[in-house]
Amino acid sequence: MIDRGHSPARKRTLSARDLLAGPVVLGVYALLVVPLLVGRLDARLMTPLAYPGYLLMTVGSSIGSVLFPNYALWVYWGPFLVGSYGLSVAVGGAYYLVRGR
Repeated sequence: MIDRGHSPARKRTLSARDLLAGPVVLGVYALLVVPLLVGRLDARLMTPLAYPGYLLMTVGSSIGSVLFPNYALWVYWGPFLVGSYGLSVAVGGAYYLVRGR
């Protein structure tokens, strides 16, 4: 039998690529951003899946409008995307820590 490195005795070390752009990070990021973006483009497509991203966007917009009251709401999409990525990296890191990689 050919060992392809998937045996339980051989643990894979966590790389910076896994932590910054691994499948867990990309999955969480997609769950935060894509449903909200689709709902923003067409309100009929806003689903309950968009709630976590919507909550993050609402909190960020509330803080942003207190700090910078003269900016339009579309300006907060940049910080929302960066904040979603940061949260995705944190969730991915926690996942890999709990999983023991």
